[in-house]
Amino acid sequence: MAYNSFVKKETVNAIIRTTGEKIEGKIFKLPSNRLLDMLNQTDENFIPIIDATVYCAVTGNVLFKSEFLAVNKQNIILIADHLVTSLG
Repeated sequence: MAYNSFVKKETVNAIIRTTGEKIEGKIFKLPSNRLLDMLNQTDENFIPIIDATVYCAVTGNVLFKSEFLAVNKQNIILIADHLVTSLG
């Protein structure tokens, strides 16, 4: 089955805090949704992040960088966003 349509998403720079790390990266979301809406969706347990940089919450040192990272929603303490651009 071929699909002729696609879902238009926005790229959002995001900062995520867990108990031990700070994660900076990009998240794709629907234009009408907020990051809070992504957290409240019960059908997905993880939030995908691209171009992620993970920092130690205590020292601020870079722990690692990854092109793709899936963050478990249950570990998120704080999430903040800044709109970057719309993808077409």
